[in-house]
Amino acid sequence: MSESARIAVRGKTVRPRQSRRVVAIVALLLAFALALALPTPAPSTAQTDETPAPATGQQTTPDATPTATEEPIPKATTTSAPSPRIESPGNGQFISSNRTTVSGSKAADQEIQLLSPRGGDPLCIVDDSSTSWSCGNVYLPNGPNITLRVVVTGVPSLSDDIAVAVLGAPTVLGGLTGSESNGWVRGTGHPQATVTASLPNNVTCASQVDGSGAWACLFSGTLTNGSREVTASQTSTFSNPSTSNASAPVTIVFDVTAPDAPIVTAPSAGTQVPVAGTQYTGTGETGATVTVFAGAYSVCSAPVTGGTWTCSAGGVAAGSYSVIAVQKDDAGNVSPGSAPLSVSYVAETTATPTPSESAPATPPVTQTPSAAAPPPPDASVAVPGVPPQSSQPSQPSQPSPSPAPDTNAPDPEAAEPKRNEEAASVFPGQWNDPTRFAAAIGPTGSNSPFLWVQAGLLAVGALLLIAVPLRMLAGTISRTRGGRPLRALPSFAGRNRVREEFEVAPTINPNRWLRGGAAVLAAATFVMLSGPVVDQPAYLRLLVAVIIGLVLVNAVAILVPLWWSSRVLHQNGTVTFLPHYLLLIAAAAIASRVFDVHPALLFGLLGSITLSATTDASGQASAQPTGAQHGQLAAVRVGALAAFAVLAWFLGALLPGATDFTTSLAAETINTIVLAAIGSAVLILVPIGHTSGRRILAWSPPLWVGLTVITYGMLFAALASVIEQLENDGTGMTLWIAAATFAALCASAWVWQRFVAPTQR
Repeated sequence: MSESARIAVRGKTVRPRQSRRVVAIVALLLAFALALALPTPAPSTAQTDETPAPATGQQTTPDATPTATEEPIPKATTTSAPSPRIESPGNGQFISSNRTTVSGSKAADQEIQLLSPRGGDPLCIVDDSSTSWSCGNVYLPNGPNITLRVVVTGVPSLSDDIAVAVLGAPTVLGGLTGSESNGWVRGTGHPQATVTASLPNNVTCASQVDGSGAWACLFSGTLTNGSREVTASQTSTFSNPSTSNASAPVTIVFDVTAPDAPIVTAPSAGTQVPVAGTQYTGTGETGATVTVFAGAYSVCSAPVTGGTWTCSAGGVAAGSYSVIAVQKDDAGNVSPGSAPLSVSYVAETTATPTPSESAPATPPVTQTPSAAAPPPPDASVAVPGVPPQSSQPSQPSQPSPSPAPDTNAPDPEAAEPKRNEEAASVFPGQWNDPTRFAAAIGPTGSNSPFLWVQAGLLAVGALLLIAVPLRMLAGTISRTRGGRPLRALPSFAGRNRVREEFEVAPTINPNRWLRGGAAVLAAATFVMLSGPVVDQPAYLRLLVAVIIGLVLVNAVAILVPLWWSSRVLHQNGTVTFLPHYLLLIAAAAIASRVFDVHPALLFGLLGSITLSATTDASGQASAQPTGAQHGQLAAVRVGALAAFAVLAWFLGALLPGATDFTTSLAAETINTIVLAAIGSAVLILVPIGHTSGRRILAWSPPLWVGLTVITYGMLFAALASVIEQLENDGTGMTLWIAAATFAALCASAWVWQRFVAPTQR
């Protein structure tokens, strides 16, 4: 076909293909010229006003538009140029310092940039004719996967990157209160890492870094006074078994000698002090801080200057209290309490003066001590008879929350309500006052670190030195008595007598609800007596809170096992009221009061659940409960108490501070539930007699061990402040020695009765 014939197609005229090619080429050239002409001013402005030139070290982004002065890089040159390489450190290598040297290779005419893993400016820029490069003393953050990337300036496609693990040395800041220390040291590190602090004599202590990056540990053993250099290193899951480099040594002055007890010179013994406020003075060790306590109240704190101290405060409820003072030095050592002085706090009983006359008089009391108020500097000091969590009453110089007298009132009747409110604020014992039971419990109530791991270790120690030896002792006594088990509580009532032995059988049979209510009221009274009680209405509210808490604890300990026995075991469960449990409640409360255990060790159960044989349709017993069913029901009971305590503990952490009637009642109820549920679970797990612990141990020893460790760990965590005080005053070591001695005696008796005695018969 000819060229003209190909042009005419179906009666239409089209352009030759050659003309199409020309038009396409012209269009491409115009578009290319337009693209070069239009964007030229924008990159120039950005280069001048916003970002520095590449020569200053700023990395050029991959999609940056070239300026008019830049020469386009031919494609052949881009692909043929070698990429820079990172040769040291190696990919995946662990680096034990935050400062290191990174080096590698490059082309002779390349300018390279080592980019920072955190973004921002490059770590370094190398522009020389050498074929190798090195960046020294660059900073790398801690982490398991820190990316290092080197790129050619202006050609991001020419790059190399590696990933390394980095864990640098932690820091040592000093003691808990500054450069002096009573054995505690603190610092910062990588979150969740384990820090090991060391002294020159190879004495070490270890601590886990919390989520905020802080750590603290206590040097134990024979630590003497003096200045020593402390270093620290750390290890983490991604560095194990390798550790970081040691930190720079920090000199800390160790002072492990507690100061002498301070002296209170005023008020003197037998003095009557107004509740509105008074001045407390005395002598002490210069540089220490003295805290004054009046019974359960932390009254005020003051530094000792020139051997004397003075502080003023009010807000103590009316009544007689023992006033004592303690002092804490800069290293954190706490002195014994001063000689107690019996002081009477009395309310104003005179007629209320007019507002204008009362304004310059004794400043009004802001409020009675509140557990929710900020504690004084030494609020963590634990003193016999004084709770560590009691808060400092408001100073007289602080403004009163109650309405001030209206001096501009038009008539006396208008001002009378305000005077009544002012008198009410001075009158002691308001319903809104928090009690000792409203204070926070657990690790959050202590100023020193108390890890759950420590509570677990204490629980394991109690299992090995107390629970297991007690079981061995009970078995030894049982075998010597011919198989009769050792009862958890002896029978004080003597032999039971049947009705026929009486000439006239007793007919007293009180209503079961009346008996239950009387038992709960008696138990609540014992629980209240585990701490100081004063004559103010707030303790009536505390009684209500304790009653509610004990009712809920007993409901969980009864209803959950009943449901389990019916739905799962298909056995008949029977609720048995045990009056001798009141003796346990009273004993736990008295021990807590005598030894000033706060939070208190409580027992709150009043009964138990027993399984009875099921009956068939004819009323005949068809199946007796097995030992496994008894053990399973006991485990469910203990587990329900532990779970209820955890739930109440979690809810208590969400509640606001105890500042009024409602929040104080809620805090006291929650704390009663936590302490009573944990204490009850711990005591019924004791494997002697017919307790739940004995049934669980006979059914499943591993389950008994697990439940014992869990409940003991919860108990030690709740008693964190008590354990810390025992460690600080050295009593903890004495208790460990006593427990080890008890375990050794029990084990010796068990070995003798089981192996030696049979050979002598």
